Amino acid sequence: MTHEERAKQIKRIFFLVLAVAIIAGVYFYPAPVDKKPATAAKQDDRLVIYHFHLPKDPASEQIADTLNKVQTKYEKYVIVNRVDFQQHPEIAKQQGVTKPPHVVIFAGTQKVFEFQGLWSQVQVERKVEEILRGLKRIDKNWRPPVAGMKPAGG
Repeated sequence: MTHEERAKQIKRIFFLVLAVAIIAGVYFYPAPVDKKPATAAKQDDRLVIYHFHLPKDPASEQIADTLNKVQTKYEKYVIVNRVDFQQHPEIAKQQGVTKPPHVVIFAGTQKVFEFQGLWSQVQVERKVEEILRGLKRIDKNWRPPVAGMKPAGG
């Protein structure tokens, strides 16, 4: 066997071992898991809106329609729950609801806003946006402005 034949044989063995190693690696190692957070907000960052209503009451049905539109628009950030005022009076009493329609907004476990009666969709959206802006986290590199210094580019 000449040196060239031996080199070709070593080359074939090397590529064969390399191919087996790659196939074994693909077979034995699991696919990497995407560790990025989901596009939807975490459950703790969502607003939960409780709508205390009376069935077949025109005012309650109108605010329910408005809240459904708000939930559709802010589906990643808002959850709307309807609570029947007559079937669950203990929950209504616990939240201080005396007359429906009444809306209570929670951010996590904290009550952040409530209103009674009819609000337009624009008013409700404006309040939801205001609350969501207040919940946004501040960037870790944010620093308060220093007195006497101008912002960059200003």
